[in-house]
Amino acid sequence: MSKVVLARSAGFCYGVRRAVELAEEKAAQKIPCVMLGSIIHNREVVDRLAAQGLRAVERPEDVPADCAVMIRSHGESRAVHEDFSRRGIQVFDATCPNVTRIHQIVAEAEKRGRQPVIVGTPDHPEVLAIAGWCRAPVVVSGEEELEKWLNFKENRQKLPLTFVSQTTSTKKIWEDCVKKAKKLCTNAEFFDTICGATSKRQEEARQLAAQCGLMVVVGDRQSSNTKRLAEICQESCSNVLLIERAEDLDPGQLPQVDMVGITAGASTPAWIIKEVIDKMS
Repeated sequence: MSKVVLARSAGFCYGVRRAVELAEEKAAQKIPCVMLGSIIHNREVVDRLAAQGLRAVERPEDVPADCAVMIRSHGESRAVHEDFSRRGIQVFDATCPNVTRIHQIVAEAEKRGRQPVIVGTPDHPEVLAIAGWCRAPVVVSGEEELEKWLNFKENRQKLPLTFVSQTTSTKKIWEDCVKKAKKLCTNAEFFDTICGATSKRQEEARQLAAQCGLMVVVGDRQSSNTKRLAEICQESCSNVLLIERAEDLDPGQLPQVDMVGITAGASTPAWIIKEVIDKMS
């Protein structure tokens, strides 16, 4: 039987735990409330909250007038907050504090006449929310897109640029962008806003994958940090499985290895991780 090793920091991070606990608290209080989108990227958690009476709606206009709304951990744009304020809708804000800090950085940068540049996945909810605190945001997914944007028009390299990162990006993507910007730009400032918990999980996953014949990454496939963990594990381990729950595993079909590593995205609850370990053991 393979030795099964769990990464030390697998599972909920502070921001996700804070958001889920706030949602559970409001559900227990039976306050008429809906979530705007999935409060975190984990269907199991969202389904449990729905069963407790806290359902999700997809658009701000879908929030009933006689109902409170919970902002998900990824945050929302300034326009969404202003819309709820104008409509007199009570807001329970579960935005991760690390993400709120990025909103403040980009908004302040524009006040100072600078151009915010967001390094991240353009269609990710967190990135869309950050962009929503700027009048004219620039979003690049990595070094190549940054270089294309800088070279597309004359004088862009001379603009006063303020760089921030999606919290769940990787250090490599961020550092490659910083290196490129420092080489090409004459007036750039950098705020490394990658979450410390994210970096810690990624480094633990990298080290564990290098020791294992099989890595199992547990988390919702829509979760950016889960997908990043899988990518990092693949750099060091030839057998990597990304699963959402224990039911996705068939132990009889797994490669025979001496050691199996398990890690989990920051939106993966402890009960799912335990079920996976129990099935692997």
